[in-house]
Amino acid sequence: MMPHDLHAMYSAKAIEYLIAVAFLLLFVPFWSLLNGGPAARRVKVAKRALVPRLVEWFNVPENVYYHPGHAWARVEPDGYVRVGMDDFARKLVGPLAGLRLPAPGTRVEQSEPGWALLADDRAIDMLSPVDGIVVETNAEAFRSDRPPDPYGRDWLLKIKPEKLIANLKTLIVNGTERRWMELNADTLRLRLSPNLGLLYQDGGAPVDGLARTIDPENWDELAREYFLTSEE
Repeated sequence: MMPHDLHAMYSAKAIEYLIAVAFLLLFVPFWSLLNGGPAARRVKVAKRALVPRLVEWFNVPENVYYHPGHAWARVEPDGYVRVGMDDFARKLVGPLAGLRLPAPGTRVEQSEPGWALLADDRAIDMLSPVDGIVVETNAEAFRSDRPPDPYGRDWLLKIKPEKLIANLKTLIVNGTERRWMELNADTLRLRLSPNLGLLYQDGGAPVDGLARTIDPENWDELAREYFLTSEE
């Protein structure tokens, strides 16, 4: 092979090498830009940190029994059962205009409507977690002039139970309540608007009344789905 042929061959190889290097140098930032770039990735990470852990916003104490329809029951030392709605239910519906509670002496049945939440001229039934006779109601529950306390002073009914052992066996307790609430939070998260700004208050907490934010027109139907009182 003649010297000038060797020179031409090495020159060609050098050009090919430079083209390959240039391609790689251009490809990396292009691929980064295509996938959102470092800044966009930081935003995505921030959004993921803000949205998925809705379950952390819901108070889930372990000293009560939970009905799948988001009512709770707690056995008192005197043998009566105090019941109410859980924190998920309250934050899903948001501020209430009132409550429709059964009169003392009324018999309620497990997994049948026990009381109703009133908001925006709508009534949303909730299911009783136990069978029994109502002996007392809490007309002061969820007053607008004080912070809500769903597992404390804002209990709804005191019931003389009739089938307590059988009822408790069907409720959620013994460490499974946290996982159950996580599943509820996950299904709710899938329905959230892509516009996160509408769903968070100052400080990063979800708005109070998520159902109204997700579906302003039919928020009560959304609530009924979670309370297991939907007509469908």
